[in-house]
Amino acid sequence: MKEQLTDSTKVFGLLLAGGEGRRLGGVDKGMVHWRGRAMAGWVFDTLLSVVQPVLISANRSLADYQTLAPGRVYEDAANLHGHGPLAGLLTGMKEAEKLGARAVLVSPCDTPEITPEVFCRLLQAWDKAPGRAVVAECEGRVHPLHGIYPVTLSALLERQLEADNRRVMVFAETAGAVKVKCENAAQAFRNRNRPEDF
Repeated sequence: MKEQLTDSTKVFGLLLAGGEGRRLGGVDKGMVHWRGRAMAGWVFDTLLSVVQPVLISANRSLADYQTLAPGRVYEDAANLHGHGPLAGLLTGMKEAEKLGARAVLVSPCDTPEITPEVFCRLLQAWDKAPGRAVVAECEGRVHPLHGIYPVTLSALLERQLEADNRRVMVFAETAGAVKVKCENAAQAFRNRNRPEDF
């Protein structure tokens, strides 16, 4: 399916793994094992199956993430630490732009059941309207951290963070993101960020 996507060669993957893991007692969520493997590994491989390269935004366990993506792991700037997933998205967008990307296909590390089909649906929507942000929607719920964001939106995101607004949905809406229906995929979007999820 990837061969049919004319613009997808300029879309890089971005795995968000910089969270503080508060609901898991402060451990690095990406390194928590699910079905015998670190969650970040599952998501990384799924991203890699549809786009290349895949960058990782992480603020700890850097050596572990380097084993997944050698030379492609980026830490948030000091002033962005603790600013949530939007900080990682901003870091990834800026690094991807330096490498020649037009956009990033983003996914958080705590959805290990995310599927290539979801990512391909997002890429197909991006190809129809390159330059527009696209985000997944499943059963009436929008998933703004599963989407494609043009790197040209980094200035908009930077301004939002400077205003101390860390809400991901606000950024997606301000960016005019197109919602892409991904029906019958609820399990793919399931976040695993509490002890009972394992």
